[in-house]
Amino acid sequence: MKIFISADMEGVNGLTGPEDVIPTGRHYQQGRERMTAEVNAAAAGLLEGGAEEIVVIDAHEDADNLCIEKLHPKISFIRGGSRNLSMVEGIDETFQGLVCLGYHAKFGTPHAVMDHTYDPSTIRDFTINGVSYGELGVNSLVAASYGVPLIMATGDAALTKEAKAYDERCVTVAVKEGIGRFCAKCLPLQKSLALIQETAREAALSIDRLQAAEVPKNLLMGVTFQQVNMADCVMKITGVERTG
Repeated sequence: MKIFISADMEGVNGLTGPEDVIPTGRHYQQGRERMTAEVNAAAAGLLEGGAEEIVVIDAHEDADNLCIEKLHPKISFIRGGSRNLSMVEGIDETFQGLVCLGYHAKFGTPHAVMDHTYDPSTIRDFTINGVSYGELGVNSLVAASYGVPLIMATGDAALTKEAKAYDERCVTVAVKEGIGRFCAKCLPLQKSLALIQETAREAALSIDRLQAAEVPKNLLMGVTFQQVNMADCVMKITGVERTG
């Protein structure tokens, strides 16, 4: 069994604002360590559930956040900014499952911590065939195009609802509950790690019963920008239609 982990940062337990997730932030080093700890907990559970190979991509910002010297010894990792498939670079048909770890809800979600869709200053909404998607949904569809199902997602409570809306068969862990965009009630850290490990084990054990979501053959992407001038710029691209 071969599992792919896409690890973001905003959904990690204890992280509630920019100071936790950007390299110049006061608490960024703590954020890196907590992100790495959650990846290791997920890997331990997946291995207990029968995984034989685990690949993790550092999917946050420039992809150099994980403390690689502290990663579980059985994890192979992808890091660095040149990634054709962005947050799921490296996924292919040889994997049996996708884990979205430390993810956040899409922009505008109520009671969501650090909600955004790729870039909060640029994108207000992102749709595929008229259905609104966040980063979890988009990356899960990329994985599904290779026949790889989403088997597990972790983040705040709003993110876990988003994951269940994408595929109710996916197991989730809510490590915190949003109070405001930069405020959350967080689980005890060790409890959250134990939950991630146990849920990952459960996901691996049930993987034979899961199938990838169906990807429509004809895809129409829609983007609602934060400012009119951004839409003006996109109109220079051949084939773009302005709908609003």
